[in-house]
Amino acid sequence: MLKRNILTLAVTATTALITISVGSPVSAALVYGSSVVTSGLVSPRGITFGPDGNLYLTEAGNGGGSTGSNCIISGAGENVCYGATGAIGRYNTTTKTYSRLITDLPSLATQTGTDGTGIHDLSFDNSGNLYGILGLGTDPSARTTLGVSSFGHIISVNLSGTPSWSVGTDIAAYESANNPDGLDVNSNPYSLVIQNGTTYVADAGGNDILQVDNMGGVGLTHVFPTTSVSLPFPPFPPYPMQAVPTGTAIGPDNNIYIAQLTGFPFPPGAASIYRLSGGSVTPFATGFTNLIDLAFAPNGNLYALEYATNILGGNFQGSVWQITPDGTKTKIFSDELLAPTGIAISPNGTIYVANKGAVGSSGELLAITPVPEPQPFSILAGITALGLGASLKRKMNKKA
Repeated sequence: MLKRNILTLAVTATTALITISVGSPVSAALVYGSSVVTSGLVSPRGITFGPDGNLYLTEAGNGGGSTGSNCIISGAGENVCYGATGAIGRYNTTTKTYSRLITDLPSLATQTGTDGTGIHDLSFDNSGNLYGILGLGTDPSARTTLGVSSFGHIISVNLSGTPSWSVGTDIAAYESANNPDGLDVNSNPYSLVIQNGTTYVADAGGNDILQVDNMGGVGLTHVFPTTSVSLPFPPFPPYPMQAVPTGTAIGPDNNIYIAQLTGFPFPPGAASIYRLSGGSVTPFATGFTNLIDLAFAPNGNLYALEYATNILGGNFQGSVWQITPDGTKTKIFSDELLAPTGIAISPNGTIYVANKGAVGSSGELLAITPVPEPQPFSILAGITALGLGASLKRKMNKKA
């Protein structure tokens, strides 16, 4: 079901980017407050910190809008239209300002501008070069009908001078030629990380992890199997649930961690985090719901972002989970999160969350920080204060 765009949901809310300060491991009892930093994001997706300490983020765009004439039927059965409305932006953590560096990236969206598919993620290599991934969400052959071939590709981003981008390796072509999961031919590259010259891509449409060498050769790392689950309403028939891998992150142990959204019927508690180590993929943490992204903090804690609490139940409240190195998991934040889509952590420990990513162009950037809880008034302190006041009054009367 989530083949064109894993965010094809009727969420009618503004787009947002949220930060949560966590210089040290966060207690679940902390209360947070928020402030608006900027606004106007268009379908934000993946976010990452650059070597310059600034936050780089993707905006999947709103397609061609109501006037879009270059349209196709997506894998989810939607009529989506093309427009060069995707963007890569930079949030300057020093000046607290946001600017779009590139604004002509390809985008597919409904004619109302929602459910954008386009630039989904960014990753820096060890040399400071920036790369991105363009989604697709349907059979790669549709690119010919659409007349836009760049969807489903890795792109190279040049930040020097006037920022620009160029098309690189065709990820979707691997799905066309091999279809590793044996289901419908569908590719929707969603996330990428780069490690030691190898790029790892999570294809949410193909249900697999692909790897690209420094010569552009594509190979299969792992394919996630389809599982059978019962629908949460009568007559409860078994239903094949696809895995839908989404976010990726490199851990302090140099292993790669992969988030799982799960496909329809999106059962709560069925999503897992997997670890790719030595060529093998094994479960690392379980019991999550609709995971969309992952990020590691400087202290080694892993933070997992949930896209929704219960999609079929209409509850799109997201959550941030903290998983310590020993496997202990704690939900640390969920207020104000609605269909969040990306997470990143700054060197000083601030967590950034791209929020409400399924909506078009009314986004904002919120800064959320811990709010000190009011301290209870001590009866002893009150009595002491009253006694001190009476003593001062007597002394002043005596002097008068």
